Amino acid sequence: MLKWLYRILTFITKGILSLLIVMLLYFIGALIGSVVPVNVEQPENGEITIYLRTNGIHTDLVFPIKNEVMNWEEITDPQHTLSKRTDFSYISFGWGDLEFYEKTPEWSDLTFPVAFQAVFLPKPSALHVEFMESRRSRYPMVPVEITSSQYRVLSQYVAESFETNTVGRVQPVKDLHYNQNDVFYQAKRSLNFFYTCNTWVNNGLKKANMKACLWTPFDEGIFYHYR
Repeated sequence: MLKWLYRILTFITKGILSLLIVMLLYFIGALIGSVVPVNVEQPENGEITIYLRTNGIHTDLVFPIKNEVMNWEEITDPQHTLSKRTDFSYISFGWGDLEFYEKTPEWSDLTFPVAFQAVFLPKPSALHVEFMESRRSRYPMVPVEITSSQYRVLSQYVAESFETNTVGRVQPVKDLHYNQNDVFYQAKRSLNFFYTCNTWVNNGLKKANMKACLWTPFDEGIFYHYR
């Protein structure tokens, strides 16, 4: 009996130590990946101003709703919001796990089962789209000046993240809103331990040849290069 108890305790101890080692390596990798810069050289004068927004954990991309490069109303539709308004000037995009969005409208609503499933189980994702009157936001935003070609690539990256139906239309998630001016759309890929909402943003910045970090699961990695 004592021998079996010893084996069980040894197994549990080794499991806990292995988990701690994996977590330590993960955070070390995130730290190294965050401080290694990508696309350091940038044009001095950008033609278009976009914004990076964070709530302290999650990063959003904020774009002009319409300019000579992209008209987001041709893809998204303000009529999908609760307000049905059409007088918006900016639009924000955030990507993440659909069930996480559904069950965690505020970070205080976060539970361990929801977080665990979002990270470890392959499940549908969503794009959170918010229509904005102005650049004012309750969350910090950093302005970033970029070229038209950079904005074109970044916009295409975001547009290609939508999951479309058989006729190429984006698909709003029914009855899911955080406020009067937002909407959720079905999106491609699944969130996991190595591909988070912030990784999605960082990959877009890299693809558009903008300043970014090598890899990051956290918002700090992105904003470290835009201070």
